[in-house]
Amino acid sequence: MFRVINEQDIKTNNKNKNNQDSPITPIKLGKNNNPADRGWSVKKSNKQIDIDTDVNAQNKPPPPVFVKGVEDFPELCARLIEIIGVENFICKSSADKLKIQTSNPESYRTLIHFLKDENAQYHTYQLRENKLLRIVIRNLHSSTPIKAIKEELEFILFEVRQVTNVLHKVNKNPLPLFFVDLEPTPKSKEIFELSSLLHTKIRIEEPYKSKVISQCLKCQEYGHTRTYCGYHPRCVRCEDSHQTSDCPNPRDAPPKCALCSENHPANYKGCSIYRELQRRKKPTSKSNIVTDNIRYKSPNIQSSHLPNDTLFNKPPYSDQHKSYAHITSNQSNNHAHSSNPIPPDVDVNKII
Repeated sequence: MFRVINEQDIKTNNKNKNNQDSPITPIKLGKNNNPADRGWSVKKSNKQIDIDTDVNAQNKPPPPVFVKGVEDFPELCARLIEIIGVENFICKSSADKLKIQTSNPESYRTLIHFLKDENAQYHTYQLRENKLLRIVIRNLHSSTPIKAIKEELEFILFEVRQVTNVLHKVNKNPLPLFFVDLEPTPKSKEIFELSSLLHTKIRIEEPYKSKVISQCLKCQEYGHTRTYCGYHPRCVRCEDSHQTSDCPNPRDAPPKCALCSENHPANYKGCSIYRELQRRKKPTSKSNIVTDNIRYKSPNIQSSHLPNDTLFNKPPYSDQHKSYAHITSNQSNNHAHSSNPIPPDVDVNKII
């Protein structure tokens, strides 16, 4: 049977559209940009988007592991299949390294233990789940005890690992800045909402990210740190295979770089290796690209612009600087010498 809709039903439906608590309130719909689906998709709330973002972050693979000196790749693969599983890793070879990418943190940890037991030459990076959240507390007086800051943050349920007072680079005086390392917990991100601490109005910020390429203090190579380095140690002063603290040479002995073998320490920023890495890291500016494109002119492409002398019928330079009387006299002379002269004006008064 069909039901006849009257005026009262229309008013009720309009009222329910504006009532968010109504059980028949329609679901908010958003336009679906997927060309394969011509319908509509349910619009997600901000809370659902945050949950999806956290899930995507958790699904990211562990950091890669770079191994040097691999002589028998099939044998290494067979060992990895035994200890990790055939589905849990994939390799990629370069000129001097083998990159191993695991699929989950458990496989990553197993691989690191295996490489340590085999005394392999490798380097890697920190797991995302083990990475501390470092923040900066500004405007807190420099004389504030570090212990008091830690206890106050722990009182409001933050898991603090370390608090450090920032010192001036030159005079080493304490500054009203503090580094705080928090454990990677879901509550840690809430610290950015904190506006006061120990009766002081503060500001919480992320630390400044240095543009300097990180250098390992163990092997002196760039691109990783000593915490996740499995290479043999190299001295920063004499390039020999020992820790810098164990160097037998006197400090006034001539240095030798462990990277380029020149007469400077391995951490010298003027090293040719470091300058080349900085050059690769620095992107090419757009202005340089545009300039290079303007300078380069392909012989196979014809310019779409007309030459400057054909855009406008400019008079010669000498004509541009003539007086008005000179120009008008030339025009009268031209009219006199033309083949079809213009007849003079007729005097209307004589005709009348």
